[in-house]
Formats: sequence, structure tokens, C-alpha cells
Amino acid sequence: MKLIQVLCMVLTEFSIGSLLMICLLPPREIRTGFFTFNSLLCALTAAIALVLSKALLQSGWTDVRFLGLTVIGATAAYGAFRLDRPDWGRLLSLVSGLSGLAFGLMPLAQHTLLSRGIETTAPELFEAGVLSSTLLLGATNVGMILGHWYLLMRRLSFDHLLRFAQIVLGAVGLRIAVVFVTVSSLSKFDPTLASTFIPPLWSLQGNLFFFLMRLLWGLVLPLVLGILVLRCVQAKANQAATGMLYVMEVSVLFGELFAAYLLV
Repeated sequence: MKLIQVLCMVLTEFSIGSLLMICLLPPREIRTGFFTFNSLLCALTAAIALVLSKALLQSGWTDVRFLGLTVIGATAAYGAFRLDRPDWGRLLSLVSGLSGLAFGLMPLAQHTLLSRGIETTAPELFEAGVLSSTLLLGATNVGMILGHWYLLMRRLSFDHLLRFAQIVLGAVGLRIAVVFVTVSSLSKFDPTLASTFIPPLWSLQGNLFFFLMRLLWGLVLPLVLGILVLRCVQAKANQAATGMLYVMEVSVLFGELFAAYLLV
């Protein structure tokens, strides 16, 4: 059940992060098909998380109602984009993403800690991890799809992809900073929890292998790829940048699965 909980967490972060990130792009300059595809993808991933939570985790409606609202909001955004109402679609995406973040992901993070028997006086460290994970998953996904869209819109300005490459790299940097602060400062903010939470991360008999995989797949590789993507976009090598963004998204997904398992 813990693995299902991890999967539901990552799917929810993926959905909400993508909803927020598509709001940073101008729907009147990019074909609405880009936004309909992304909003439909967000609705589907949130719906899968909802079904898994109800069917396998046997969560009550009060625990997953935010997922239902996210599905509804993303579906409404999809409908608005399909009806060629990009401003309404963008607004619905923003409202759905922000409400899902505030009323869904943050309570979900607290529920996850409690379900694993973790009580802390510094929940903001774990909440910062959820927020940075959401932004990273959303940025890499939307950036990768945007790169593919240049194959359909040859005359689309590279400024959009350049801006998103910078956003992706910034999201990686934020994720690295949050992980570093959590691991290095937990003993300062919550010494009791740190005494049981941190040592297993560095122990061969504990979670050292998973923690190293989390660092490699979720932080080191995305950082290297993010720098390469930015350089490719600056050189207007769209296909190379898109290929790297695809690899980066796979890497980030694996990294965040390990992160949700370890809570760091």
C-alpha cells in the first residue's frame, strides 16, 4: 500500500504542476491544441490517482475530494480550450492548480506523514519538498511537450522554449536546495525526528541505495540535462533540446518516486 501511496502522490504533483505551468504560456500565440492536450493529460493523471486512492488505499471521500475537484477543474479547462476560449481555459487551469495545491497537496503531505507514523515540529520542510516536486514535475512535462510542439509550429518564437528551459533549470535548482536544507537542517528544527529519519538515509542496512538513486535520478541527472537543454535552446537546436527534455522527464519521474518513498 505504501507504493500505491507514493504513486498517488507523484501523479497528483504531476497533474497540479502541469496545470500551473501551462498558465505561463500565451494561448493566443500557441495553438490551443497544446493546451487541450495538457489539460486532458492533467485530468487523466488526477483521475488515476483518485481511482487508486479509492480502490486500493480505500480512502474516504473527505480524503480525496480535492482530487475530484482537480479532475473537474482540468476537464473544464479542456472543454474551454476545445471551444476556443483560451482565456477561460487558462483561468480554469490556474484556479484548479492553485486550489489543488492549497487544499489538496499540502493536506495530503500531512496525511502521508501521519500515515507513516511521523510527527514533526517542522512540517514546512516536507511541505516545501512537495511544492518543489510539483513545480519540477510540471515544468519538465510542459517543457517537453512544448518542445514537440515546435515540430507543428515551425514559426513559433524560440523565446517561449528559452523561457521554459530557464524555468526548468530553476525548478531543478529549487529542488536541490530544498533537499539539501531538509537533510542538513532537520536536526536543528526537529532533533527528535532527525535522530530516526536521517541516519537510515546513509546506512547500508537502511535506505542508502534508494537515497543514492533519488539523488542521481532526481537531482544530478536533471541538473546536467537542464544545463544542456538551455544551451541547445540558445543554439536553436530544438530537436536536441526536446530529446533531452524527454530523458529529463523520465529521470525526474523516477527521482520523485524515490523522493515520495523516502519523503525527501
